[in-house]
This record gives sequence, structure tokens and C-alpha cells, in this order.
Amino acid sequence: MTTASRRQHTLEVLVENSPGVLARVAGLFSRRAFNIDSLNVGPTENPAISKMMIVVGVEGHSLEQVIAQLDKLISVISIKEILTGEVKAVQDTQPDYQN
Repeated sequence: MTTASRRQHTLEVLVENSPGVLARVAGLFSRRAFNIDSLNVGPTENPAISKMMIVVGVEGHSLEQVIAQLDKLISVISIKEILTGEVKAVQDTQPDYQN
């Protein structure tokens, strides 16, 4: 499958703001041979939480696998897929212990 035939998906991932989190997330994609097309990381209103915007070109089961594996990382708080004009909550299985 060529890059042109794959649809790009944007994931908004809230993570703990701690050392090594970016390396763990990038490593997850690397181990599965998925390419990150775009990655932006920035702070949120809460200094203990950072927001990652990840654009990845995968489809179907591969996208589900990426989301499931991200959700298994302890430092990931929530995952949302950004669709054109709307936000779809994908995973938020961890307790909301930040509040």
C-alpha cells in the first residue's frame, strides 16, 4: 500500500508531562513500523499534562492497533481521533486521577 492511498488520521493524545513519555510513544510507532507523518507536543492548562497531536497514515485494523497500544501506555491519559470538524473520543479507559 502506498502512502498516497492511505488516509491520514489525527490523534489527540493527553499524556503525563514527565521525562521519557515522548520516547515511549515514538518507540511504539517505530516497533510496529508505522510512520508518524506529523507530531506536535505542547503544554496544557495543567502543567502536569501535555497534549500530543499525532498524524499517522494507517487504515482499519492498524489504526485500531495503534490506539489500543497507545492506551496501554501508563503515561497516556486519553486518546481522541480528530475528524474533519468534530472530535471523536476513542479511548479513555484510565481513571481521571489528575483532578
